[in-house]
Amino acid sequence: MIKVMDKTFAILEEIVISSPEPLPPLELSRRLRLNRATCSRLLKLLLDSGYILQVSRQKGYVPGPKILTLSNMAAFRKNLLAVARPVIDRCAEALQNSVQIAQLYNGKRYILYYRNCNPRRVIRLDRLSFDDLFFTATGLMLVAHREPGERMELFRRLKAEGKPFFEEFKNGKTIQKKLDSICGSEFFECRKGIQWIYAFPVFENGVFTATLGVSIPFSEYNDSYRRKIVKLMKEASREISLGVSTLHSIG
Repeated sequence: MIKVMDKTFAILEEIVISSPEPLPPLELSRRLRLNRATCSRLLKLLLDSGYILQVSRQKGYVPGPKILTLSNMAAFRKNLLAVARPVIDRCAEALQNSVQIAQLYNGKRYILYYRNCNPRRVIRLDRLSFDDLFFTATGLMLVAHREPGERMELFRRLKAEGKPFFEEFKNGKTIQKKLDSICGSEFFECRKGIQWIYAFPVFENGVFTATLGVSIPFSEYNDSYRRKIVKLMKEASREISLGVSTLHSIG
């Protein structure tokens, strides 16, 4: 039963990710490595339930009215996003680059919201969640604020699955010390190929809850711009942290 649910939700996720373009059934079965009979049966189940719509036999499927309604009704981390969205929008516009907020759930990185204001960059997220915890600044910040035991569980699992790692975070003997350093810092930054990336922690009532991230083309990196990013995003981190925190006593 669990495996059937996993496959069904995997199909739904792929169709949502591909929207607004329809996803053909053959491409769907190829991506998920499902045999055509199983794929067809689960597609019919989702179709009959209103979660997807069939554009045509050749073109495939798009999200249906039920999934769109559920999306509009959902209020995941409503308070956090209500506070964070305008701050992220303001920062992205000020930096003319990409700013995001992410959280860690079930060992995966979820981008709750992002805004890109760099007209020279086209960013399209092709997944709902990411296994790149040791290959992104926000991923490392999320892992760094976990307990040592959970850090190592994530490290070993992602290593065994062959997920990407920054070279300096591949050594299990030194990983805890490096993560401790990130956890104790106000922000983390590093180069990632043609990007320079940043992560800034967000706290709710003193407890780490999320991370802000910034991505800029490495060609735009310089000391003056770096100082602007760090100053602006530290202030943004404090503003969001204050906005989501609640005083339970006064006087």
